[in-house]
Order: sequence, then structure tokens, then C-alpha cells
Amino acid sequence: MNYIYFGSTEPVESSKARLATADRCLLLMTLAGALTLSTDVLAQEAASIKLGETDLTPAIRLEYVSIDNVYRKATDEVSGSGVLVKPELSWQADRRLVSLSAQYNGNYGRFSEDGLDYDNHFLGLTGVGDLSSKQRFETGLSFSKYAEPQGTGQTSNVLTPLDEEIEISIVTARAQYTYGARNSRGNLRGGLVAGSVSYSNLEQFTDGDDYSYVRPYGVFSLRISPDTRVLTELRFTSYDYDDDIRDRSQVALLVGVEMSASSKLSGDARIGVAKASFDENSDDDTTDLIAEVGMQYSPVSYGRFDIDFNRSLSTEDQSTNNVGRSIDDVASIAWTHDWSSRFQTRSTLSLDISERECPGVDDQNLGFGLELNFKARRWLQFGISGAQLRRTVTDCDDTPSGLEELDYDRAVVGVHVRATL
Repeated sequence: MNYIYFGSTEPVESSKARLATADRCLLLMTLAGALTLSTDVLAQEAASIKLGETDLTPAIRLEYVSIDNVYRKATDEVSGSGVLVKPELSWQADRRLVSLSAQYNGNYGRFSEDGLDYDNHFLGLTGVGDLSSKQRFETGLSFSKYAEPQGTGQTSNVLTPLDEEIEISIVTARAQYTYGARNSRGNLRGGLVAGSVSYSNLEQFTDGDDYSYVRPYGVFSLRISPDTRVLTELRFTSYDYDDDIRDRSQVALLVGVEMSASSKLSGDARIGVAKASFDENSDDDTTDLIAEVGMQYSPVSYGRFDIDFNRSLSTEDQSTNNVGRSIDDVASIAWTHDWSSRFQTRSTLSLDISERECPGVDDQNLGFGLELNFKARRWLQFGISGAQLRRTVTDCDDTPSGLEELDYDRAVVGVHVRATL
């Protein structure tokens, strides 16, 4: 749940692209863990460089994209093109009971039209150690810097092209302790996640949006089969915004299931309720349904479904009505099919809905993408991709007219080459 990629041509509006909230930042925290897993996947398809007892695995993807609506506008659409450079570097070290990993992902974009260039970076560090057969400790630190594409996030309702994109920096740290053997019937986990989000430019849109957060949590899981555990999780989160009006504490109770990768269906799913209490708006306390799903289903050895769903509360702006509160639902399903050892396709369907209190506007983003990849060599891959996105905005009785200017369609096609060792 970082950006949702349609055909990997570019980041299309997802919850993180549109809204910069603490929940979105915690999704970046989850991404740090996912990148640790992706290190193993990358190692299977690429040769690594030995550095002592550690492995360093580089890769790079070069891409050319053509876009029919670069500024995401309903009228006076502007077409353009861009060149994307995406380096990847993973490092893995395993020694006895301790495992260390690091991941860097870059995304540099240069476009034919003004105000669209960016350079995005993600760096994640993760450590896992077995203190004993029943005790494990995990820690992680991540830093990301990314540009919010024009027409998304704080500029989603801005019709005039800007000279630059909003730049966001996110720092996240986490620590987790687990008591219980890996295959024991019951396990108990406790941890802490803390982070900060800051905006470095375009203060007319981002003034007061910087914030920090702290989230302690506890999880109890119970094994019901060799591959499946059910769980209960309790979280408490404190958010501290620069503008103060959005400061809040949030308590969440979730139940769910975790399934190991040894079965056809793997991943985890959680659903529960969250109660938010605003420090300066006690009358606006709210209780909402939340959900977090990240599953993989492999009906055959050469095909896999990736299913993701996230429902969360966010406070995206300094609105005087309910402090800009909205409920965001982000869902995607991707099908990856290996037709042979050389030819692969990946298709993606995504739906992103934001429901806001009046006088805010609701919006819906529906996207579809397809990518075709051909592996010419073990270390060299060529591909083509295409993506289509449609945004629809819905008003309420108190919303000004003219919302039709915010609806748009956007198509992206691209060609790419990816190389590893």
C-alpha cells in the first residue's frame, strides 16, 4: 500500500498518493517489511555481489512513458512524455541467530512538461534476532522522500498547473518483541511505531500539515492449523500536528488471521473499529470501521493473485468542519501469470474511494493496468505497459458547483527495460 502501480508505468493515485496521513505513513512502514521480503524474490532472479559474508544485489529499470493528460485536468488536457530511472539495491546479512537487511529504491522522473520532474527515494533498514527459542526481537528504520504528483493529495482540487510538486519526507522507526516459539499454540507480540512527516515546499497547500505520531500496540495470536493463526490486536496512536486542531488520540481493536506462505493462500487480514478523539474538537469524536488486508492466492504454480484492501480514517486538511476528516477505502487486485520461463503478464484493477464530511467532496479513482514482460536473458528483461485511470467527484448540498472540472480520464503507455547482475 504505498503507491498502487498500474502496469508499473507510474504511481497512480492511491491512498498514499492522495492523502498524506499517519496511517499512510504506517503503510510505508509496512512497505519496509515488504521490501525485506522482496530481497529474497530479487535474489532468486538476480546474481548478488559477495561482500564478506553478506550479499549485495543491484538492479535498475529504465522506462519511457507517454501520458495523454499530464496535469490530470478535465479540460485543456496536455499530453507529454517522460523518462523514468528506477535503481534498486538490496543488502542481506545472516549470521547465526541474527539477520540484517537493507533496501534502497529510487525513482527519478524527467518530463517534457514543466512542474512534473521528481526524484523519489526510499531507504529501509531491518534487523531480526532470536534471543532464545521463545523470544524474538525485530527493529526497523526507514526514510522516504517523494513528490506528490500534481492533481493528487493536497493539489487534487487545484485546476492550475504548478511550477513544482509537493515534496514530502517521512521517517519511521519500529521495534517489536515476540514471546512464544514459532510453532507454539499461542504467541504474544508487543511493539512501538513512531514517525514524522514533513512538507518542504508549496506552503500555500501544506502549511500546518507537518506532524508526528507514536503507536504502541499488542497482538495475541493463536495457531489453529500448521499454516494459520488467528489474532487479536490492540493499538493506541497519538497524532501531533503543527496546526494543533487535528491533534488526536486513536484507539483501535482488530481481529484477523495470518497464513504462512506454505499454503496456496497466504498473508494476513485484519478488521476492527477505531475510535478517534480530537483534542480541540471533543464533540467530533468518531468511531469507524477499519480494515487491513494483504493476501496472496496461488491457485497454480505459474499464477498468483495479490489482493490488498485498506480502510482508514484520515484528516487531510485544515477544514473548519470536522478537521477535514474522511474515510478512505483503497482496494486492488493483481494477477501475475507466467506463460513460460520467458514471458509474463501482470494485470491490475484498483478502486480508491474517499468519503468526506460536507462541505467536502467525495472522489473515486478507478484504474486498470496491464504489463507484458519478456526475459531475453536471466539478467535482462524488456516490457510494455498501459494504464487507464478515471476520477469521479461527487458533491453534497453544501458544496459549490463546478465539480465537473475535477473529473478526468488519464491514459499512460510505456516501454521499459530492467537489468540485474
